[in-house]
Formats: sequence, structure tokens, C-alpha cells
Amino acid sequence: MVKQSYRVTDTSTLRALAHPLRQRIILELSVRRSARAADLAEIIGEPANAISYHLRSLAKANLIVEAPELARDSRDRVWTAAHPEGIYIPADAADPAGDLLDQEFMTWIGKLIRETLPADPLATRGRYMGAALLTKDESHALFMELAEVLERWREHGMDAWAENPHDPARVFHHLAAFVGNRDLPSASTADPKDADAPPTSTVS
Repeated sequence: MVKQSYRVTDTSTLRALAHPLRQRIILELSVRRSARAADLAEIIGEPANAISYHLRSLAKANLIVEAPELARDSRDRVWTAAHPEGIYIPADAADPAGDLLDQEFMTWIGKLIRETLPADPLATRGRYMGAALLTKDESHALFMELAEVLERWREHGMDAWAENPHDPARVFHHLAAFVGNRDLPSASTADPKDADAPPTSTVS
């Protein structure tokens, strides 16, 4: 089931997210059920001590939590995302963390559309861009169906990685779904409640 993304607005959490490496850690944990500092160091290509430092910062901001039930012993520290449903930084937060996240994702979308994204022989690249005449209820149902499909495959990837974390054929894929109107509604037709509602989405 797709859940609402966790809305981040407090200053301390936004500050913790402002570092690019911490954003990468959150992203990698979002596609895995759990990971150790050594796992993330190997995946990201950074020293384990640097990863451990940033893990502690993210934990202090309540963005990740320890999973002691998965630890091998009392010294083993296993981490998992505190908000597996994803995080959402509203546009009105006016924080560099949100700008960095948006910029990275928009850059990826632009490269995918322009077909300038470097090819990975182990990955699939695909896009569908179309349009439909729908009622608001129909378009909402469409988006939820798309999101459910993406979430089901995200869960599948997490389970498969947990069973075989060293499978060389399993690589990171970005996933996205967008449904929206073509033009902004006029002031006379816009519902003021819509502006305050966070998007129904999972961000990885």
C-alpha cells in the first residue's frame, strides 16, 4: 500500500539533509530494508568511517533508526530508514536540502527525456509520455494504480537484495510517476485545500 510521504519542515532535519552524501545514504536505504555502514561504504564508494559519521547525524535527526533485531551481536549496528514511505520537502520550506534533491532528480529526468543518460548494460531505461481526458476521481485512481505498481516492485527489490546482497545483476533504478493538469487552474476554480495537501507518493 502506498503511504503519504513524511513531510519534513523542521530546521534541524532539513539541515541534516543538506549534505549530498547524507541524501545518497537515505536514497540507498530507501531501496534496501537495512544496511550496515560497511555495506553503504561499498555501495557508495566512501570510507566506512565517513559513512558512520553521517549515519549518526541522520539518526540524530530521526531520519534513520537502528534495527538491533538484525544485528549479529551487541557491536553490530544495522540501520534502516525511519520513514520507508519516503520523505517530502515542501516547496515553501525554502531550504538548500530541498533544492539539492529537486535538482538531482530533475537532472536525471532531463537526461532520460533527452536520451543523454549514460547507458548501463544491466539497467532498463524507459519512459511513457501521454495524455488522457479524465475526471479528477479518475485521474486520482490512475495515479494510485501507477504508484501501487511502482511500490510493489520497490518492495520486490528490497526482498531480493536482502536474500542476495551481492547479486551483480541487481542495480539501482530510479522510478517516477507523474499525473497532472496541463495548465494551472485559475484563481476562481482552484481549491485552496489542494495547496496545503502533501503529495501522495513514495520517494526513494
